[in-house]
Amino acid sequence: MTMRLTAGAKFANGNGRGKVSATAMTNSGTASAERVVRWLLHKRIWIVLLACLLGLLAVPRTVLTYGSIRSDLEELLPKQLPSVQALDVFRKRMAGMRYLGVVIDTGGAHNVPAANRFVDDLAARVERYPKELADVVRKGVQRERAFVETYALQLMDLEDVRRLRRAIERRRDWEVTRALDLDLLEEDETPRPEIPIDELRRKYEERYGDARRFPGDRFVSQDGRTVVLLIHSPSTSTGAGPDRQLLERVRKDIEELGFPDAYAPGMRFGFAGVMAARGEEREGLFIDLTLACLLVAVLIVALVVWFYGSLWSLPLLGIPLLLGTSCAFALVALPPWSIRSLNSNTAFMGSIIIGNGINTGVMLLARVQEERSVGDALENAIARAVAGTWRPTLAAASAAGAAYGSLIFTDFRGFNQFGWIGGMGMLLCWISTMVLGPVLLSYWGGRMPVVSPHRHRGRWRWTAASLSSKPRIALAVTLVLAVLSAVGIHEREGTWMEYDFSKLRRRDSWVSGERYWGPRMNETLGFYLTPTVVLADDPESAEIIRKRIEELARTGGAGGLIDSVRTAKDVLRPDRAEATREIARIAELLTPRMLQELKPADRELVRKAVSPAAQRPLTAEDVPTALVAGLRELDGRIDRSVLVFPPLAHETWHSKYMAAFTRDLRAAATIDGRTQPVAGHILLSSDITETMRVDGPRATAVALAVVLVVCGFAFRRRRGARQLPTPLTPAGREGEGAELSAADRRLRHLRRPLWLSVAAIGSILLGVLLMMGAMAWLGERLNFTNFVALPITFGIGADYSVNMLRRWQSERSRNMNSALASTGGAVAVCSLTTVIGFGSLLVAQNRMLFSFGVLAVAGELTCLATAIVVLPSLLRVLVGTDARPIHGNAR
Repeated sequence: MTMRLTAGAKFANGNGRGKVSATAMTNSGTASAERVVRWLLHKRIWIVLLACLLGLLAVPRTVLTYGSIRSDLEELLPKQLPSVQALDVFRKRMAGMRYLGVVIDTGGAHNVPAANRFVDDLAARVERYPKELADVVRKGVQRERAFVETYALQLMDLEDVRRLRRAIERRRDWEVTRALDLDLLEEDETPRPEIPIDELRRKYEERYGDARRFPGDRFVSQDGRTVVLLIHSPSTSTGAGPDRQLLERVRKDIEELGFPDAYAPGMRFGFAGVMAARGEEREGLFIDLTLACLLVAVLIVALVVWFYGSLWSLPLLGIPLLLGTSCAFALVALPPWSIRSLNSNTAFMGSIIIGNGINTGVMLLARVQEERSVGDALENAIARAVAGTWRPTLAAASAAGAAYGSLIFTDFRGFNQFGWIGGMGMLLCWISTMVLGPVLLSYWGGRMPVVSPHRHRGRWRWTAASLSSKPRIALAVTLVLAVLSAVGIHEREGTWMEYDFSKLRRRDSWVSGERYWGPRMNETLGFYLTPTVVLADDPESAEIIRKRIEELARTGGAGGLIDSVRTAKDVLRPDRAEATREIARIAELLTPRMLQELKPADRELVRKAVSPAAQRPLTAEDVPTALVAGLRELDGRIDRSVLVFPPLAHETWHSKYMAAFTRDLRAAATIDGRTQPVAGHILLSSDITETMRVDGPRATAVALAVVLVVCGFAFRRRRGARQLPTPLTPAGREGEGAELSAADRRLRHLRRPLWLSVAAIGSILLGVLLMMGAMAWLGERLNFTNFVALPITFGIGADYSVNMLRRWQSERSRNMNSALASTGGAVAVCSLTTVIGFGSLLVAQNRMLFSFGVLAVAGELTCLATAIVVLPSLLRVLVGTDARPIHGNAR
């Protein structure tokens, strides 16, 4: 929470508060503020009309922004990064490579026929979809197998084709010799030349895969428990529209087909692939967002109504808050920011802004109640409340805005947009509350009950006495916790970053989502659908890059994430014309006896491989679409791209291996000093980690610097400010020349601005240390979402320590019990609203957002604890018990 009301602006002060209010209005600054407020009240009709106009413009824009949530990784990265630019090049040159896998759990091999019947029915419907939605539907490898069997010899190395032809020649010569009885050797001494069909089959099955692994050429697992239907979308749109349309239409068709009851009860289905993952994350964000917003609304409503004892507090606080929040989203949608969609980092900014931005209204409304409790008329109470709260609440909003704003100095879009939205949200909520709040109070404030300030003060006086009753024990426990935290942080050195990106997916994805169905699909297919694509400038460059990547695969480079490499020459070999001549020669050499001696399967394979169709040189149009996915460009050519397929292993999600893969692949794609674009999710993920390593410390350093400035200004002496009286001497006389006790001298030293600034900063740093220590021992890691909790904690943590020390600085009390008793209610309510805002993330299934909520709430609580427990205990020990109480009223 940001800085709250300082000494003269808290709403839970003690005796003599009415007199203080009266005398506080004498300075010119306060009088000016009062005049502004009275002008606002005089023009309240126009203020309401202006607020309505802004709401009509801002609320629809906010709804549109929340209706466009993008969960793609590229939405988090700067647009100038190589991985993002490579995707732009890919979209200009290639059709999309998005696959939706419909994965059926058959419940057992006995249900495979029923599952295949369902796949046939669904595929027939999908084939009627518009081509821009789904252009290829695959139930198995029938087309690809027919192609490979027909053109098998053209897909082989030319030398292997020649070797096969020579083996057939030897066999034919041997048969001719035996038939003419020209063999001069004994029969058993003349071995029959073998045709190496089995050897060549094993070689090319290892290279291209064994189609025989699929029963009936269908995508059915070996155990018969999984059946897959693949749907390819050619869309390259970065929006969610095409993906959502396809998913919704497939779901509707599955429902209309009556699956599973119309086929075999007990079967179930799920979605897998890139489109499924994106849809799952996007829909999950909507669900988490809705639940979080409801939770924030319910808890904050309950807290506000309990604290103020009136339902009228809801519109008085809620209307300005919602207007300020929606105006923030509307403002950042304009140039130069143009933030018109949300990503996984910014999706919860609304809840967070509400949890933080409500503080200004809490302070203002409480101060109005306080002023009315001493007999002021409503309009006077509003004017005095605004005059007494606008400065400290502006400082509070500025501190919070600066904490968020520190993120705008990063290139990482997930951080940068978070900073702009949060920073503007804090300031606009303050403006909305200070302008619209007084007007609403003038209409409805009279319906609020007048509550004595002692209502909350009595509760916190007991709390204050309890917290500081054992100061040395409190400090000893804090020291032990600090040491344990330091040890935990040291032990975790080098292991703070989350390198396994699979652990950042939704929790339910592993049970019933894409992370459950995806591995089942991959295991059934035996290959990846979305390879990394190197977009070379020309065929020559593509061939050079291919050889380099194959060398990396042989030597174990690129993090071991290279399983196979494919280019156009794998389906259109440059020597295929010469191969066709060899095929024609083989067709002439084959004798009926040779074919008869082959196994039936081999005999049929040989007949297809030497058929008239096989003797015609292949063209790009002959190749099935599935075999050139990622190679065929929009203009039809397929000779400029290199596809890199990773192995089916979890290391593809591990940042350590992704970094090596990215580095080595970009090096292999560098020709004449220029790196050819390399597009793929592995490179995107790797760039996210590298960007965060740079931007995270930068944002944290900026936030810390802002806190130092805030603390320096918070305790500075203003010109003409009234100084606190000098502690009384034993004779009961005030005076600079009076002899002071050692405790009094320490007290006087501790009230100096420099020490107070150091104490506030120390409290913040201690809170952050305890937070990170707790995270270290709990095994939490930093990722590209929760890293923002660190800079935010610096700014938010400044609130509690600065408020407590400012209040103590302004009082005659030698310890902080009085400050805690009077300020504790404000601090607690504001802290709770912030905890609610960040705590709403704890209900998220998305583990990135959940980890951010854990870190932010932990930082909030530890900074609050150091302010209300450690600081009072430290001051009590430093001042000692020999310091005499200061008589009189400091106010």
